[in-house]
Amino acid sequence: MTRIVRTVRGDIAPGELGPCDAHEHLFLATPLQPGEELDDVAAATEEARSLVAAGAAALVEWTPLGLGRNLDGLVAVSEATGLHVVAATGLHRDAHYEDDSAFRTADIDALAERFVADLARCGVIKLGASYHLLTPFEQRAFAAAAAAHEQTGAPVCVHTEVGTMGLRIVERLRSLGVPPESVVLAHLDRNPDAGEHADTATAGAWLQLDGPGRTKYWPDSTILKLIDDLAERGHADRILVGGDTGRRSMMRSYGGGPGLDYVFVRFKPRLERELGAELARRIFVANPARAFAFELRDARP
Repeated sequence: MTRIVRTVRGDIAPGELGPCDAHEHLFLATPLQPGEELDDVAAATEEARSLVAAGAAALVEWTPLGLGRNLDGLVAVSEATGLHVVAATGLHRDAHYEDDSAFRTADIDALAERFVADLARCGVIKLGASYHLLTPFEQRAFAAAAAAHEQTGAPVCVHTEVGTMGLRIVERLRSLGVPPESVVLAHLDRNPDAGEHADTATAGAWLQLDGPGRTKYWPDSTILKLIDDLAERGHADRILVGGDTGRRSMMRSYGGGPGLDYVFVRFKPRLERELGAELARRIFVANPARAFAFELRDARP
């Protein structure tokens, strides 16, 4: 069957994706981050242009339903910059939604139907897990995402809180019918334990590291060491890297920093110098082309 990557401007062959930032936000609004809303198309376009100038050809935008996602805005950014943009359906972790959110009362079938409809334009299903647990809200979202994956084959991308529960999340999704090879786990560098993550990689899941530039939490050297350790354990073909610049204060176009291009301007060249160009090519080109590709199924439009 034909494998594709679904972007906001249509399907492309995996080999067309090119150098990819595997986790970003161009539009995002959540009650957990008051005053940090990303809601301006011109600002998003400016940031995306800087990413292209730094050598990127694609980004995966992880903003799900109910949190300021702007699919038309993503199309506008992609058209203006030439950047391949993969958008997300799905739901974030429980804490991001107000008590009166309609998503809290929607049942599994209704959520799955919405996710499948969204996947006409989106290329991944986003989920979120809480710290060392799944709340009832998150459990419903997981079940709905599994149903949508069964119909479409789309990858399932999961927020891990402080890098916890990686293998448990993979096992939970596998029990619901989602193979580990279709699961991308974000923020694992927030728990920089190569031994623990190696078990998750051995199961077949994708390990995403998206903390470059967050110096107040940990230096980039911590992430590079984790990449090196994982590669030494034989898991270089399971690693993805993104910037996750999900706050206004992180974007230069809003007056903040380090900017959307940090991963490609600063982190990727350092990775190439310290760990080798071939490993960098695998992480930024070869791995995303596999992780975000899926086979078209009859249920797709």
